[in-house]
Amino acid sequence: MIKTKNRIIQDDFDIEKYRHLTEERKQLEDFSACNEIPLLWEKAKNYSVYDDSGNKFIDMTSGIFVANAGHSNSLIKKAIRNCLKDDLLFSFNYNTKIRIEFIKYLLSISPKYFNKVILMNSGSEATDTAYKLIKMWAKKNKKKYILTFRGSYHGRSLGSCLLSKGKEYSEWSGVKDDDVIFIDFPKENDKFESNMLPQANEIAAVFLEGYQGWSAEFYSKSYIQDLYKYAKKNNILIVFDCVQSGIYRTGKLYNYMHYEGVIPDIICVAKGISSSLPLAAVISRSDIIDIERDMDYSGTHSGNCLCLYAALANLKFLQDINFQEKLKKRIEVFVEIKKLEKYEIVRKVNVVGMVCGILFDTEEVATEIVYKCIENGILPVWTGKSSIKLGPPLIIPISAIKEAIDVIKKIIKEYNIKNVI
Repeated sequence: MIKTKNRIIQDDFDIEKYRHLTEERKQLEDFSACNEIPLLWEKAKNYSVYDDSGNKFIDMTSGIFVANAGHSNSLIKKAIRNCLKDDLLFSFNYNTKIRIEFIKYLLSISPKYFNKVILMNSGSEATDTAYKLIKMWAKKNKKKYILTFRGSYHGRSLGSCLLSKGKEYSEWSGVKDDDVIFIDFPKENDKFESNMLPQANEIAAVFLEGYQGWSAEFYSKSYIQDLYKYAKKNNILIVFDCVQSGIYRTGKLYNYMHYEGVIPDIICVAKGISSSLPLAAVISRSDIIDIERDMDYSGTHSGNCLCLYAALANLKFLQDINFQEKLKKRIEVFVEIKKLEKYEIVRKVNVVGMVCGILFDTEEVATEIVYKCIENGILPVWTGKSSIKLGPPLIIPISAIKEAIDVIKKIIKEYNIKNVI
């Protein structure tokens, strides 16, 4: 049995005992919704996840980079209760005080070059809407091409699929957008080169993740800065998908801020914007968002009152000066995980702020490490690729960060000894 302040794992813990729940769901839901490690979540509070047998795990996933303010944050729960008291669970797109208050607050904490917001329900909706905005802007400005990066992921809707991974990712639809051009994700020392791109006056936008999702791989600053200079010189939109990387996940409000001097035209945010309920936003300028006023971006639940109450409380919590000071100290400890690169089975560790990608040579190794972590009370992100990712709630105490890293280090060290000759 494992029992510490942060972890409890019973002697008889066997993750496979929950496999039948996954199989039952497969009879009722699509397989993609059931493609996760078969752990049962009974409760999630702060940085801990509990199953129904008294096991307690240090959550290094934030669900899936959502619970930045911690699971079941007390201030967010209070805001939700206040909404319930107000008897305003649904209002379509009619005026509500919370809608106006939230958008004003979101813009007030964002850089001043943004002045307009579209509220959505999910990251996929946000990136899909950004795709539509680019298309309308391109038409008005007599441009056509959208540059995006191979291996990126922007969501599940058709528009976001057309921008993700590669041309093959949207083949299911029978729809092609020959104006979307995929370029290779730059290696560490690659320089931005424009000679292989279409004519600059035909390029409408560059669409990129704040970091590559599955690996937490950042672009080099020089690459992005050179790309940005090229874009500004040629009237090309810069669009950042900050769905996973935003809301202080990397230590800054929006991930693109790490690239210094870069001013995007559009950003997409979701996940950590509420730390709980479904909400997303496209943040941009009026000359882009209003370029075609006949376009309809809103939906039935876009800007749902309950979600906005939660999101406003979340942003105010994360903006608090005391929280920000503590976050800096937590990040100083978390980035020490970079030292895992000394083990031969670890190909690379990408870490900035409170997100980390540990890269191995194969998916099999990564998956085995994930299961070992869970058996020892640590819940990492299983990517289904040759990496595992870590992104704990930003409120996680330093003691739990150190404990989680020590456990992961021990697991990797033992695997390294057994498998490296």
